[in-house]
Amino acid sequence: MGTLGRGHVIGRLGLIAALGAGTLTLLLVGSATAAHTVAAGDGNSAGNGNTHCIAPDTKDLTPTSQAPDWYVPGVTKPCNPTASDGGIVPMTAYWVLYQTWPNYMWRTTPDNADYSANDCVASYTTCGTKIIGDAWEFYDTCHNQLGLSASQLATNIHYWADRARANGTNWRVYTYAQSGDMYYTCAFSITHI
Repeated sequence: MGTLGRGHVIGRLGLIAALGAGTLTLLLVGSATAAHTVAAGDGNSAGNGNTHCIAPDTKDLTPTSQAPDWYVPGVTKPCNPTASDGGIVPMTAYWVLYQTWPNYMWRTTPDNADYSANDCVASYTTCGTKIIGDAWEFYDTCHNQLGLSASQLATNIHYWADRARANGTNWRVYTYAQSGDMYYTCAFSITHI
């Protein structure tokens, strides 16, 4: 069981039937148990059957090329069940180049990042065109140099999209190339706009 500082209190309703003086009375009894939630980089289970969720985290935003082992796209969700990306509908599947110094950086909405992740599973050799504008550089770095499968890459993109959702509106998924030789990293993270 985690601490309340790192976990969320989960309310569990228990239904107790009590029979008294010939009248059936139903009492809803709330019991609270502290369950450890998974924050960024923390691979621990929630303590209740290996259930994980993504807690808001604005501190550890270190870009990664692979999602944590405990993350399962479509299964692992933000801890806040109402977390969303603010209902923003992308106007394009292309990511936006928003910085060119000291690193080249591209960002997009969580929903569009999910679209890109699925696109990479469908066509790993061409999906980089919509993400960094260079399909070959993207594929060469992610697949040939880092050895990532399309599924591993997509899982990492989905993970960061869910991290952005967990943090609330105005969070975007980004990727970058290091300045100088324009070396693409195949690492993703999130940024607040």
